[in-house]
Amino acid sequence: MTSVYESLLSEYPDKGVVGKPEVNPMFPTYLKNQCFQIRDTEDQMIEKLRVLTNHFRNAKDTEKPIFVLIGAGVSTGSKLPDFRGKQGVWTLQAEGKHAEGVNFQVVRHLKFRFNLQSLVRVQARPGVSHKCILALHKAGYIKTIITQNVDGLDRKVGIPVEDLIEVHGNLFLEVCQSCFSEYVRENIVMSVGLKPTGRNCEGNKKTGRSCRGKLRDATLDWDSEIDHKHLTKIKKTWKESSHLLCIGTSLEIIPMGSLPVDAKARGIKTTTINYQETAHEKIVETAIHADVKLILYSLCHSLGVEVDLGNDLPDEVPVPLEIC
Repeated sequence: MTSVYESLLSEYPDKGVVGKPEVNPMFPTYLKNQCFQIRDTEDQMIEKLRVLTNHFRNAKDTEKPIFVLIGAGVSTGSKLPDFRGKQGVWTLQAEGKHAEGVNFQVVRHLKFRFNLQSLVRVQARPGVSHKCILALHKAGYIKTIITQNVDGLDRKVGIPVEDLIEVHGNLFLEVCQSCFSEYVRENIVMSVGLKPTGRNCEGNKKTGRSCRGKLRDATLDWDSEIDHKHLTKIKKTWKESSHLLCIGTSLEIIPMGSLPVDAKARGIKTTTINYQETAHEKIVETAIHADVKLILYSLCHSLGVEVDLGNDLPDEVPVPLEIC
């Protein structure tokens, strides 16, 4: 699905830094440049998890929830590649390769002649990370969640729409340009850039007459502006939040990538969970370099939050870390 999104985007050369080493930030620079696989030790993960757990407990006690930003690293457990990791779409693109078995250079050429869905079958399901985030939301530890992902999995797992900011859009969503009704489709809407899809609204106006307004896609292209209502909600959320947690994002793309800077200006501390170093390692309180689902599942375990994993997981459930 990540490759589908890449194939639908306009050409854009500046995608930020890709392919950063996945390293322990305490390692000497000369070793960082030689190895992709050095990550936080178990002792480091446990200590950082202890700090994060305390922030969550404080959020519950003060009734000021954790503000969450989600990136592509949350969906890798759903068998979707990220953009900047070792096997990320843009990392491989920079090497002249492609991800998910789809050559997106070929797809770009064909997409105007064929239905792209005949080339890419998308059956992604929410993974352990999504279900942990939902469990923490239900338990009252987090409220507003910004997702930079367009895969629709955050909605699909059950996060309430009123608490979810799909800041870059949703590949499965169409919006009426007249009455703003939303339609979640089973298949990908095959355009980005907030363009008309050729379909009409199926709802009714307040008068009872059929709306028939033109539908558009709901996914941003490179030159699309973020919906003003999202920015307004983010500004309001700062006043209600005690901590910022950035999960599975390298924080390379602004304006969302600058949230840790905004947090610091407001006296709010930030924790990041990402294999690679983020763009703001020096200003965050805690940078956890570990598997996203391991940290989130361990966090739920530490807080005594039950995670409803269901019977149809695309990834394995990790053994939680113990901080006692």
